[in-house]
Amino acid sequence: MKNKYLAFIFAIASFGLVMIGNVAQAEEETTPAIAAAPAATPDTAEEGDELKMFRFAMRMDKLDFVKKAMNLSGEQEKKFLDQYYKYDTEMKKLNDERLAIIKDYAAKFENITDKEADKLVKRSLKFRKQRLALLEKYYGKIAKATSKVIAARFLQVESVLQGTGDVTIGSSIPLMSK
Repeated sequence: MKNKYLAFIFAIASFGLVMIGNVAQAEEETTPAIAAAPAATPDTAEEGDELKMFRFAMRMDKLDFVKKAMNLSGEQEKKFLDQYYKYDTEMKKLNDERLAIIKDYAAKFENITDKEADKLVKRSLKFRKQRLALLEKYYGKIAKATSKVIAARFLQVESVLQGTGDVTIGSSIPLMSK
């Protein structure tokens, strides 16, 4: 059982590594993490803190990547980042839900019922719909604050990052049993 939870934590970790690269900083995050499950170390609170720090570092690396990919002038970047920070905060909340779905899947993985599988699928589809709605919302906000070209570039960058993350997470999580 421990190995299964560690595999799920690794899936999230590899998502960030593939997406951006380097891990460097720490954050005060209030999200319950997958690390609350049994782990290799006796202090699960410490592991939860490590996952929070890792997630923060990935968000900082992502921000650096986005800034470089957007390649905006000083004033454009300021206007863009005013909206991007709001987007990132809302996206973090959605990703917290994604982590909760993965955690619930891990807890039920060995003996999942049709009813539980259906609930997880519906939550996952809801997450995807909310993520798309968030992108649409911030396309409009960024377009208004900067330009439609800059907003479109933002969607391109986010689509690449999200697609990479989806593939990495999806390929790291075992399929449901028969």
